[in-house]
Amino acid sequence: MEKNYLRRLTLDWDSKRSSVEPGVEATVLEGLQPHGDLQVLCIRGHVGPSCPTWLGDEFAVEGLQSLYLDGVSWEVFPSLGKAWDLRELRFEHIARLKEFIIEKSFCVLTKLKLIGLGSFEKWVYPAEQESSISGELLPPDAHMFPLLQVLVIRECPKILGLPFSNHIVSPDWFPKLQELEVHDCPKFLPVIPISWIESKRSVTVKCVKMLKEFAYSKSSTGAQLKIIGESDLLSIDQVLVFDKETGLETLTLSKCTPLELKHLLMLTSLRTLIVKDSVGLVGPLGRGQSDVEWQLPVECIKIDGLTGNTGEELTELLPHLPKLSKLEIQDCKNIKNLVVGVDVQQTAQESSEMLLFPAHLRDSLRELDFPFCPELVLVDPPTLVPGGGGLQALQSLQRLTILRAPKLLSTFSFSRHLFPSSLQFLSLVGVEGMETLEPLSNLSSLTRLELIRCGKDLKCQGLWSLLTTGGQLNKLRVTGSHRFFADWDPNPRRALEDAEGGEEWQTQLVSSTLRELWTDDIAGLLAAPVCTFLSSSLTKLQLWGDLCEGMELFSKEQEDALQLLSSLQKLEFWSFKDLQQLPAGLRKLTSLKILLVNCCPAISSLPNDALPDSLEMLDVYNCSEELKQQCRGLEGTIPDIIII
Repeated sequence: MEKNYLRRLTLDWDSKRSSVEPGVEATVLEGLQPHGDLQVLCIRGHVGPSCPTWLGDEFAVEGLQSLYLDGVSWEVFPSLGKAWDLRELRFEHIARLKEFIIEKSFCVLTKLKLIGLGSFEKWVYPAEQESSISGELLPPDAHMFPLLQVLVIRECPKILGLPFSNHIVSPDWFPKLQELEVHDCPKFLPVIPISWIESKRSVTVKCVKMLKEFAYSKSSTGAQLKIIGESDLLSIDQVLVFDKETGLETLTLSKCTPLELKHLLMLTSLRTLIVKDSVGLVGPLGRGQSDVEWQLPVECIKIDGLTGNTGEELTELLPHLPKLSKLEIQDCKNIKNLVVGVDVQQTAQESSEMLLFPAHLRDSLRELDFPFCPELVLVDPPTLVPGGGGLQALQSLQRLTILRAPKLLSTFSFSRHLFPSSLQFLSLVGVEGMETLEPLSNLSSLTRLELIRCGKDLKCQGLWSLLTTGGQLNKLRVTGSHRFFADWDPNPRRALEDAEGGEEWQTQLVSSTLRELWTDDIAGLLAAPVCTFLSSSLTKLQLWGDLCEGMELFSKEQEDALQLLSSLQKLEFWSFKDLQQLPAGLRKLTSLKILLVNCCPAISSLPNDALPDSLEMLDVYNCSEELKQQCRGLEGTIPDIIII
């Protein structure tokens, strides 16, 4: 080929061609020799017996910078020892390639991708090609890709590992490597030299020996590592050099052996520790060791599905975490008792099933989550610390979530306060026993409250103090308590003495702080006293019809009450299965901007008195075709109409 200005060349044989003639294809490829200054070459689908001579012994493209080989059937492969300018090399779906020769000419190679090489099993250094790198020492002048930045190895079932000699590690190997990806190589051994690659920014290793996943990332916000082990991973030491990971800020371990104290002490930058589906969190510290003065900078711990003596392990660890601000305990069946605000060193009743919160958490802990802890029970210590029982000792706690932990508060009387007044967010799911909200009336800092399936008879008594002077609650979600708002009059009346000495009753109007409300107690909410109370503050209302089976229409009283919500900007109707009409009078909601109707199959039309002129979005999802068709007819009158 005489095209001297050609810089990129792709030679692609159709994989669906009707006939294959290896000899002919070899001759054709031999005759397609490009000029020596070609920079990018791709050969795909060629079934000749070997590479062309101009890529082999008579290498003639010395200016080559990128070489892609895909689906070729060669037994003889290119000799790249003269490709001194090669920057990128990619071999894909080549069945006969058994070894990869590490040429000295790879001194400027920046990207190497080896994908779908079914026979590839060893790395070879050219000076000693008769021996594999994995079995012999390299020559004294051996190098490991001095400028390589990206290394990808996928679907190579026979390869045993990276080209390290007998796991001997040198910081000169892969000195510039930033991205390493190894997928679906079942014999690949992720030996500890990965930790020695100091330049790494992204490492993803999946489905290899000992590991289901090893994912490392480093950015301006810090370094993160996730390890999911296989059954043959006996120790984290097999895949990680802890003293080389001192910059690690987030560590997630799943199906791994417990961390040892010596490992933790090396992770001097660790802020978040997550352990899942494992026997334990940390190995036994031992009383002798735990008395030694040492601390960790960990601020967040999440444990999920641990099966060992997790309570005892965590009890020993917590006193050494002075900065701990977030703790999540999920599905740890062997932790059955929680005691808050104690001096661990002076507590004799410690057991493997008990978790003791040391007194210092009163000042450091900001967030506490208990999802899926069916056996966990909160108990008071023998001697209460100042601040009361329950969780009140955690005086800096701002967020608390209790999800499907039905026994957690079972030993307490709901006639007293259980939570610290510092709480700003409280979510209780499946926590029964509370009859009213009086136990929460001290939560003057609370801005969001979620009560989901907390008893059918739960009433809103005590809510008033959270929504008026001194309260800050602006988001409330209550579902599964079908009489929550029933008979509630948030505007109490007070007696005034008239001029003749008699008494007359006057309603005391108080403004509310609530801006957003989710509820399925339609009957209780849509009453004049409640809606009057919320009229000046409520901007978003989401009504759920799960408890309204058989409800076909809103009553006149309910429609009138809804119209009192003059500040409402977003109104949503969800899962009203039998409702045939939306409430009349929506046009009077002059601040309404968004109307959403979701899963209301019996509604066939919009209200006869139309929608407010302020409406900017109408969203109809999974409703009748009649309603959808009517909404389509409003296009052009409402800026944004979504119909699904």
